[in-house]
Amino acid sequence: MTKRLFIFILLSLIFASLTAAYAADLWGEVLKDGRYYRLLDPEGNVLLETARRIFPRDQYLTAENRLYEVTKVDDENLTASAVLKEEVELKVFPWAELKRELAASLAEAEEGKKGKISLYHTHNAESYVPTDGADSINGRGGIHKVGMAFANALSALGIDVDYSEKMHLPHDRGAYRRSRETVLELLAKKPDAIFDVHRDAAPQSAYALQLGSEWITRIQFVVGRQNQNLGINRKYAQSMKKIADELYPGLVKGIFFGRGNYNQDLSPLSLLLEVGAHTNSRDAAERGIGLFSEVVDLYFYGPAAEAASGQDKTARRSITSLLFFVGLGLAIFYIINAGGFQPAWAGLKDLFRKRLR
Repeated sequence: MTKRLFIFILLSLIFASLTAAYAADLWGEVLKDGRYYRLLDPEGNVLLETARRIFPRDQYLTAENRLYEVTKVDDENLTASAVLKEEVELKVFPWAELKRELAASLAEAEEGKKGKISLYHTHNAESYVPTDGADSINGRGGIHKVGMAFANALSALGIDVDYSEKMHLPHDRGAYRRSRETVLELLAKKPDAIFDVHRDAAPQSAYALQLGSEWITRIQFVVGRQNQNLGINRKYAQSMKKIADELYPGLVKGIFFGRGNYNQDLSPLSLLLEVGAHTNSRDAAERGIGLFSEVVDLYFYGPAAEAASGQDKTARRSITSLLFFVGLGLAIFYIINAGGFQPAWAGLKDLFRKRLR
């Protein structure tokens, strides 16, 4: 092989690897300067406005639980088309049941004590223009104050909170690779769930919701569809939305199933939250995430969760009891066939002596 050919092949491999890395990370890029995609149904109605990149085969579950799938994306005009796939009837899958489905071990909480919830921010600079004066602040942006409001609300409900404010700047497509280390650190402490707290970019009306006399921001879930936990992530996200729909109708505006993994391949009970948009006030976002904390508490530590946990403990006790009685029955059968306890005991001793020779 000539030196020139070797250099050409080497440069080709480097170019191919860089291209693959670029394509792999492209899903993690969000539009800047207040720009956003508009997802449209066949009649031209707006289903979703988001700064997240949209790709063909992405899906969106609307507030009305209608699941759409993206068929075409126009990146130049920042629009995407989608068709209705199905009307989804949500149900609640208890978290203990989801973990059993993955054969994951459940951390036993102390009697009467709630577990741990972990929080972090992949995009630390995200902020809210009406309150923070800019959509992005180099350093800890307004999203950190929303994260702290979330942590405080969960703590007030008796939940142990592990809130990481570790930085993953700059706000680019590589941020998810940098935040992956943070996720692993948080998971090492065995939380019940982990939330990556963000804000979106969209018109103010896309997230604004009036509940009584107060304005809050709605919350959107983002689930990465390129990870081995997608089936569990989907059940988990839809369970949370089902509870939110019953507790605070309209609080969860939808679920975006997008290309990528958002580090959700590391844990089945990991969820990305969009808490309002850059056009909403941070105060409204803090009120919205405060209400969402009640949804988290109800899902993980409410009556349904307790019932599922109780069923799990009952099942373990039943299996232990069954094994005990089976063993007892075998012992009685052996004693009877040996002609009594003394002959049975002598037979066992003889058997052990033979095995030890």
